[in-house]
Amino acid sequence: MTTHFPITDAHVHVFAPEKYPLDASRSYTPGPANVADLANHLGRIGGQNAVIVQPSPHGTDNRPTLRAVSERGQDCTRGVCVISPASTSKEDLDALWGEGIRGLRANLKTAGVNAIEDVERQLQEISRTMAGTDLMLQVFLPIKVTIAMAETFKSLGRPVILDHFAGLKTSSPTRDEELAGLLEVLSLPNVILKASGACRAIDYASTTSALDDVAPTLFAAARGRVIWGSDWPHTGKSSERAQRPLSEIEPFMAIDDNASLDNIRKWSGNDSIFQEITSDTANSLFGF
Repeated sequence: MTTHFPITDAHVHVFAPEKYPLDASRSYTPGPANVADLANHLGRIGGQNAVIVQPSPHGTDNRPTLRAVSERGQDCTRGVCVISPASTSKEDLDALWGEGIRGLRANLKTAGVNAIEDVERQLQEISRTMAGTDLMLQVFLPIKVTIAMAETFKSLGRPVILDHFAGLKTSSPTRDEELAGLLEVLSLPNVILKASGACRAIDYASTTSALDDVAPTLFAAARGRVIWGSDWPHTGKSSERAQRPLSEIEPFMAIDDNASLDNIRKWSGNDSIFQEITSDTANSLFGF
């Protein structure tokens, strides 16, 4: 894909299992994906700026993410980290900000935290820890939990980024009800939709047509508050992890990121909205 502006990829990961120990409670074991690999990915999509998101296998050891942000440079790279609220101080968060970190991640779906009261408690703990900072909160939750957290998101008083189409599943028998609930969440002015991981939203179907009527509706509801991320390097399906021992490296999936961008262009409806989603909004949000 060629564009007249550089793409900003607002959701990529780096993995450095050869340098940093992986979290013992992880659900999968990744192979390496380093800054050189990321540069190759960005080159393929016409990308310039990138937001490196702390991946779950590295737990709260943010060194791989911080090192990658440093290697690429803050002129074109920002990061999102994962913390333990109980052991993180305001000084720690100020230091992370100085290293290019602009958000904290609550990847509760991958962690299997789905009970409403548990999600509420963890989000409030993170929020209290973030008090006095300009950090954003990035969450990945099942769609029903995302909808249930609307009042919490509203009360946080900071941008809340919803990963991977907010956990929406187009194959859900209650999709229309969930879509209506998500539209209510997206009416909140501090909520940002990340149009990433489309393959997750369609349960890895062979075509993305199930999103053809959904994505434009979401983009219109959150106009000016939608960003795009590739989810590179595309970790595997969570449904297959129970059959794979942790000693075995999970292969990355072959996803055509340029085709993903073509879909975003189609769902955007015009070039102006496409540029907002794939460049301008993220650049403003993350301070590029």
